[in-house]
Amino acid sequence: MSFVLLPALLPPLLGWLACRRVARAAGTAALWLDLLFPLGLPLLLLGLTGLPWLSGVLAGLPLAGLALADATKRAVLQEPVVFSDAAMLPLVVRHPGLYLPFAGTGWVLGGAALGAAVLAVLAGLEPVALRGTPRVVLAVLGLGLLLLLLVPPARLRAALAREPFADTRRFGTLATLALFRAVAWAERPARRAAFPAAALRPAAPAPHVVLVQMESFWDPRGTLPGAPPLPNWDRLAAAAIGQGRLRVPGFGANTMRAEFAVLTGIGEGALGLDRFNPYFRFARAGLRSLPGGLAAAGYATVALHPFDRRFFGRHRVLPALGFGRFVAAAGFAGAPRAGGYVADAAVAARILDELRAAPGPALAFAITMQAHGPWPGHDPRAQWLGHLRDADAMLGLLADAAPSLGRPLVLCAYGDHLPALPDTAGLGDRRSSWLLWRSDAAGAGARRDIGAEELFHALGAALTGQPWRPAPADPT
Repeated sequence: MSFVLLPALLPPLLGWLACRRVARAAGTAALWLDLLFPLGLPLLLLGLTGLPWLSGVLAGLPLAGLALADATKRAVLQEPVVFSDAAMLPLVVRHPGLYLPFAGTGWVLGGAALGAAVLAVLAGLEPVALRGTPRVVLAVLGLGLLLLLLVPPARLRAALAREPFADTRRFGTLATLALFRAVAWAERPARRAAFPAAALRPAAPAPHVVLVQMESFWDPRGTLPGAPPLPNWDRLAAAAIGQGRLRVPGFGANTMRAEFAVLTGIGEGALGLDRFNPYFRFARAGLRSLPGGLAAAGYATVALHPFDRRFFGRHRVLPALGFGRFVAAAGFAGAPRAGGYVADAAVAARILDELRAAPGPALAFAITMQAHGPWPGHDPRAQWLGHLRDADAMLGLLADAAPSLGRPLVLCAYGDHLPALPDTAGLGDRRSSWLLWRSDAAGAGARRDIGAEELFHALGAALTGQPWRPAPADPT
């Protein structure tokens, strides 16, 4: 039997060892759990096909891919792979240009092509080495091992630190993925129930609300050399209800984290392990949200994103949170572009079109793309700084149009995260920037450094006229 099992088990076990090496896993507390996938999958495949080498390579390739993805994510985003990253796999296929350059496009495509070629050769040439009852036994055994991943024991779940670096070192990457998934699933209903939907009641006159999530926006002046002037940002910040640094739950990516926090006012602590991607399983209808609360008060609510509507599952999540319409890439066909994406100026123009066409008060939430990385050329920082100037100009266009809109304008703008640049990777302060401005009620530009979830409450206070007392923010 060893001549059959060895080629089936060797490649996935090598992939498993690579995963453990990336995670620096040395603990044995959940070694059996960490081994379930690299043992169960090849046994299942061997039972189904009777082809040892094909089964082994087919089971080993996803583990090699996991090791590469984990190493890349740790290096670029300084965070390990987590269970909710499963939602990102289709995005890598649909939009490889957003991801592959960070891992090395040539290496990834070359490795994938080589793996596909090996699988094709094995499928065509490898003789069947196993038939009959032994195949059934192996298939059942392999399936059983994989199913055990769905029900990790309570003692291991209770032993989690709930921090991916610490847990992957202690338990291994595969065991941690299984444990995090199980804990998040068990806790999710109660965590959702803590934030039921509620209406917002803006004080008269009900203003238009524009919420702009600016891609990779951050005021780098005083930190990065060559930072451009931001005259519109400065002008609005000086008359803002509030402005300052914004603590965002991510660096260089994972936009949905800040997005969800601002739209719902639900912070990382309340999300538990769903904090890594609240759009994956947590964000559903019935949650408290800005669009849902304003829709209940009679507002038209529209989300604008000049990109793939399926990205992060927004085509499901944004309507569930209360947006009546979601205008994505198709709605920006023919719009001017800057770099590889729709220009911020075109987004501003579409926001104003939406507000002018609304029969009553409206909420327009824009998710910009112009400044999204990777940034081509020999000087990525210069590319990003150029986009920063355009983001500033976009805010000027929106504010200058306020007198023509027929009702007051509340404008809130913030950066989703810092750009993943060599210059920013070593920064201790990874907060982005935010401001909140109202056209009919100039503020004093008070500096308030807050967490992303507090922006939800700041907006609510600006709309209802109630006092806003921000929770103390972590100074870093």
